[in-house]
Amino acid sequence: MPICCLCLLLGCSEPPERIEIKLTPYLQEDLKFMVAEKLRASKDRASLLDSPYYKIRDLRFFDGAKAEIYSAYAQVDFYVFKNIKMYETRKYRYDANRRYWDRYLKQLHFGVDTDEK
Repeated sequence: MPICCLCLLLGCSEPPERIEIKLTPYLQEDLKFMVAEKLRASKDRASLLDSPYYKIRDLRFFDGAKAEIYSAYAQVDFYVFKNIKMYETRKYRYDANRRYWDRYLKQLHFGVDTDEK
C-alpha cells in the first residue's frame, strides 16, 4: 500500500479524546434547550433546579469494523426538575464520516439521581 494511501486512512479516524471533547458543548446546548423548553411550557422557574445538570452514564469508543459508521456511543442523564422525581436519558452516537454527535433517543424516567446523597 502506498504511503500516501496509508496516511489518508490514518487521517480519517479521530482519537477518542477529541471525540469526547466534542461531546461536552453538545450536551451543554441540549441542557440549555431543555431548561428553556420547560420554562416556556410552565413559566415557573421554581419547579426547576437552581443548577440543572447532566451526568454521562456510559461512554464507549469503537474501533475496527464497528467504527466505520459510528465510532462512539454515549448515554447521558439530564436532571432539571426540583420537586418532580423525573429525569431524561438521551443517547448519542458519533458519526465517524461527518464527525459530529447525533442524538438518536430521548426517554423520560421516574426517579432521582442515584449518585446524590
